[in-house]
This record gives sequence, structure tokens and C-alpha cells, in this order.
Amino acid sequence: MAWFPSIVRLVAMVVVAYQLSSRGRITVRGIVAFVIAAGGVMAFLDGFMLGVTEDSRTRNGRVLPGVVVEKFSSSSMQGTRRIGRRGGRDQWRTRPIVTANGFAFYDPLARLIVTGSAEAWVVDYRFPCGGGRMCSGRDFVREEQWLPLHTGSTVNVRQADSETTTSRLDGNPQWATAYADVGIGSFLLIVAGVVSGRLVPFRRRRWLTAPAVVTAVEPVPYGDETRWRIRFAYFDRHGQAQESADQVAQGSWKTGDSCVAVYPPDQPDLATLQSA
Repeated sequence: MAWFPSIVRLVAMVVVAYQLSSRGRITVRGIVAFVIAAGGVMAFLDGFMLGVTEDSRTRNGRVLPGVVVEKFSSSSMQGTRRIGRRGGRDQWRTRPIVTANGFAFYDPLARLIVTGSAEAWVVDYRFPCGGGRMCSGRDFVREEQWLPLHTGSTVNVRQADSETTTSRLDGNPQWATAYADVGIGSFLLIVAGVVSGRLVPFRRRRWLTAPAVVTAVEPVPYGDETRWRIRFAYFDRHGQAQESADQVAQGSWKTGDSCVAVYPPDQPDLATLQSA
């Protein structure tokens, strides 16, 4: 079932990204929104699933003895091999670790949020995982955790009861990273909604005015009181003739009086009445 999270991410990414970006036709704006939304879904789901796993480790986890096999960094500090998406110019000499795991576009940003640095400090380790087998793990840790470790260092490894192929170092909780990924994903989804036009933040209602003339005054009884329905005509900003009605409490209006029509741009036939 190790493939299940990837399938969930893929399906959710496509569905959400399509909903945020599609408006019935393919446009550059829609494509950009799709790409941003897809990235947002990936980051959000990775953070959410990491949080679920971390909760299981905390509630129902077990601690096992482990040993450091090797450590890497994205800057080759302490002469370690370089790890990242690219091998670098000195790859013939250092045999760098080229991997996408831990180097998705949002991972350096999450590390920057959590640790204050986008650099990667990575530890490979092995630990017994039952049945006489030895399992391996790879952790992205803080620099201060990484510096004192070396090949052969003993470490404690935490694993949830439900985990078979994943784990983390006991002193390296992942809550902050999970929250950072969820936050990044949520922000990207909001940006995608804004780019696609489906989400308009701080939308303010705009009103337009136009000179108008009263065309009819009709009394409207309200129990023991009387109000007046004032019908008035005007031209909207496109020069189209419009007619609307409003109710007032004073009976001072007469047919032919000048007034002002106040209407929203998208509904020019729904105006309110103001005195000229």
C-alpha cells in the first residue's frame, strides 16, 4: 500500500487544480492557476499526511536503537557528499546524492520557515525493524543536530506501529515541517484562486450614479402608516434607458422631480433613489 498516498495526491491535485483553474476554456491565466493549484495540493497533502504519521508516532510509537551510516549536506560541509536535485560541478569527485525526495519546490521553503535556513542537513541510518531485518531511514535535521554526528554514531529511531518502511530520529519531531507544508499549500491554493478569478479578496461594492427623473409616485399602506413607492427613470453608463423604484417615508416627491439614481455596475436596473 506504499503507492496509495501517491495516488491520493495525484487525484486530489488534478481535481482541485482543475476546479480552481478551469472556466470552460483554456487560457494562459487558467494554465498558470492550474500549475499553482497543483503545487498547493502537493504541499498541503504532504504536510497533512506527515502530520497524521507524526501523530501516530507520538501516540503509538516505539523507539529502536540505530546507527548512523552516513551524513550529507546540500553545501558539502565537513567534506560530506552533497545532496540535492543536482550533482554539482564536482560530482565526478564526490559522488553526490541526486534525489527529489526532500527537495520538492516547497521543501527548501519549509526548511527556511522551520530552521531559518534553506540548507539541507541529512542523516542516513539503519535500525532493526523486526524479523531479524535491518531497515534504513533518512532524516532532514537541524544543523545543530547534524554537526556532532558521524558514521557509526548511535541514535534512537522512532517508528509508529503502522510504519514499515518509514521512520524518524527520536529527537527530530516533524510537527513544524508538517505545519509549514500545510501553510505553504494553503497559501498557494489561495493564490491559485485569485489568479483564476474564482477568489476575489477584499472585494468592494462599487456604486455608480446617474441623473434621474421621477415618473410616478404611488402610496403604499403599511398598517396605520403610509409609505410612497417612487418610480424613476435614468440612463446607465452605457446609455441604456433604465427604470427602477424605491420606497420612501416622506410624501414630498412629485412626478417630474429631479433625483439621482445610485446603482451597481453589474445591475444597472436595480437602483436606489437619492435627492438631487
